[in-house]
Amino acid sequence: MRKKHFRIHPVLWILIDLILIDAAINLIFAYPNDPRNITPSKLQQFFEYGRSIEGKLARMTRMTDNESAPILKTGWLDDFDDETGPIDPLDPRPIVTVYGMSHAVILAREMDQINDSLIIRRIGAPGGVPSWSYAAYLSDSRRQHSDIVVLGIMTRGIPLICTTSGATNHFDSVHPYTYPRFYLKNGRLDAVWPPFVSRGGYRDFYYDKTKWEAYLSWLRDNDKYYDRFLFHKSLGDHSSLFRMLRRSVSFSMTRKMEASVYDRLSGFKSDTEEINILRAVIVEFSQTAKRNGSIPIIYIVNNVFMSDHLFRALEPTLRSHDILYLSSHELCDPNNPKNYDSSSHFVPSINTELSKKMIQIIRDHHPRKRTS
Repeated sequence: MRKKHFRIHPVLWILIDLILIDAAINLIFAYPNDPRNITPSKLQQFFEYGRSIEGKLARMTRMTDNESAPILKTGWLDDFDDETGPIDPLDPRPIVTVYGMSHAVILAREMDQINDSLIIRRIGAPGGVPSWSYAAYLSDSRRQHSDIVVLGIMTRGIPLICTTSGATNHFDSVHPYTYPRFYLKNGRLDAVWPPFVSRGGYRDFYYDKTKWEAYLSWLRDNDKYYDRFLFHKSLGDHSSLFRMLRRSVSFSMTRKMEASVYDRLSGFKSDTEEINILRAVIVEFSQTAKRNGSIPIIYIVNNVFMSDHLFRALEPTLRSHDILYLSSHELCDPNNPKNYDSSSHFVPSINTELSKKMIQIIRDHHPRKRTS
């Protein structure tokens, strides 16, 4: 009698190999458990990028700031991280406040270093989109008058203007800060504010299941980039291969959303909700600042390989409403990668030139002393 040999189907062998590879990656490139550890290796970061948004929030969030990841403190509209500190009321120098993403913060720091005739304040958020910047101005202007206010915007941020959180606007690097969703109603901006805008409010919702579900419902109704598959924590978070799959889905979704607003050859599509909201943000920021006795300036960052499309989309609005601006394309070619570093920020020499130009614009349009 012939002895039967048990054979494993090739598909089963493939599954076994994938499970072993997955387990090995999780073991060898395990992400640090300590949320205060901000120096994971590049491979640890690579295999972590695809973790769900809730999974990333769980890694960084603890009951106190001292226990939580440092990035948890950034971007909150009710908890500004103003590096300037208290301002002497007897100091006669004009106050300049810059609002925006990291490019705007870098500009403000450089301005502060190369001049001593202005008081430079900087209020920023990682990946801050125009709706965040405008909301930051509205919140901050109630507490501190500034003689000059600068609103920073960049090309890559425009398709994200209908997001409401640093947790949805950049899947790879999640930040839980929130900001309002702006809608256009009868030609004016209407702000729908999220349930919380401070890290204290965030913790209150995060650690209360009922409140958190209410927040997710609010996101579903108001955030164009909210996606259940990307946002919700699941068993897939424990698999490195599944995390890579989720990241590829995020990349595909982001490119699709961007393509609905922006074309790399022809630029921004003028009839989209995002562009209409952006133009309204620019106009209402300018009008509000002037009513408050401030001089508004728009700082336009044209990202690498994206030409001057953002400036061209805004130029008619800027000129028709007589709004001051500085567009980076005037000093450096957006299509020349030598003008940018590995993180897509401007190289130091370009930052210095842009800062000098911004200071010159301010000096040309403002008296030497504080107005109030």
